Amino acid sequence: MVFQLSPWGQVLYMAIGALALVVTLLIVACFVGPGCWGYEWIHREEQERRRRRQGNCIAEDALKLSDYGYRWKRDPVPSYTSYDTVSSTGSLIGRTPHHRDSAYSSMSEATDNRSVLSMKVRDRLLSLRTNCIRVLPERDDRGQLWCRLQRQRWSRCTDDEPPDVTVGPLLQDVKSLPPREYSGGLEPYVVLQVLRTTWPLHRRAGPPLHQLRTRTLRHSYNPFFDQTFVLDVRRSELKEWCLKLTAYDQDKYCNATQLCEANLALRDVKNLTTTTEALTVSCNLTRSNREAGDLLFGMSYLPTAQRLTVSVVRARNLKYLEVADSVANFNPYVRVIQLHGSTGRAIKRKKTTFKQGTECPEFNEILTFDLYPNQLDTTTFLLLLCSKTLGEESIGQTGRKIKDRCLGKVALGSHVAGKEERDHWLTVIQNPRRVVSAWHTVK
Repeated sequence: MVFQLSPWGQVLYMAIGALALVVTLLIVACFVGPGCWGYEWIHREEQERRRRRQGNCIAEDALKLSDYGYRWKRDPVPSYTSYDTVSSTGSLIGRTPHHRDSAYSSMSEATDNRSVLSMKVRDRLLSLRTNCIRVLPERDDRGQLWCRLQRQRWSRCTDDEPPDVTVGPLLQDVKSLPPREYSGGLEPYVVLQVLRTTWPLHRRAGPPLHQLRTRTLRHSYNPFFDQTFVLDVRRSELKEWCLKLTAYDQDKYCNATQLCEANLALRDVKNLTTTTEALTVSCNLTRSNREAGDLLFGMSYLPTAQRLTVSVVRARNLKYLEVADSVANFNPYVRVIQLHGSTGRAIKRKKTTFKQGTECPEFNEILTFDLYPNQLDTTTFLLLLCSKTLGEESIGQTGRKIKDRCLGKVALGSHVAGKEERDHWLTVIQNPRRVVSAWHTVK
């Protein structure tokens, strides 16, 4: 028996078939495509396992210098005494780290103490973070320098020539010098340069006519020099002179650090050419922005081995003319000094091999230092970029060997003044067993 559908029955039959097809496609899409409840229900166990694996791994892109929002205060670095950790057996751990773990930590004898060392490192990191989050008071970094100028007639003169005069700059004192980049007190001195300028005052005024220097005073941010210099000059040339006063910090490990400077044009000093009385002048000092080049290096801390690795990669844009006559006589190398934070005493020194005749050297060398957990927040590492003297230039006129000249330095530690250097150090110790590399400006 054959049923014959009416035209409306055929339309209804086709609509039911199309609806069944659409429902089937939707069900398949929900179980196959990600994002639907069917797919999530089937693959829930696999996603849970994947989430646990990702939680245990650290992405390589996340290992960067983070921008810490610390309001930091520069205080004297506290000195920490060594402490002991008592294990469950009653033995003392941590006072006698005379051995060093090998690269295979599972085979070393300090493997049993790994949990104790991890706890010590964690405690030190917490204390370091607490010490760095401090309130920074408002401070005016602009220093001031007071000097006294006095004009006197010179006794020796002829009828054909106008009488000469002598100018006696008296450097009295300096106030509010900026602090040192790393731990230790300032040892300031001032360099006085006499430049010949014309109106208007240009930055490049030619070579200095005279260059004088004061004595060095130790451990003073407000040094009082009270030192007089006598300079001979014609009265007609007095207004063309400009005094450039530069304050330096004498460093026993490297080159002197240029702190701040000021320019004093003598034509701006009132009544200097009309009176012979002493005139007191105050100059505002501006911070110096001296840059000697860039240095790329990386650091990695191994808490189990208690070892810090410094990877010196390369340097670029070095201003070699400050320490050498030409690039052929410029032989750069990097010296790394480990300093005690509170005393500033050198603990260990290491250096790379020198590269001859280049302003963009590539070192690619690794230097290792023993660094215990109780030294993380007190140790400062000083990287010096030096030039080695070779051949006849290494022997002076007196027959003694001339020391290598230092072009600049970079200081890293938890109490250094530079923000980039301080952030680099914090990133290294908060990401153990990872090499953190960055470019730093040599100053």
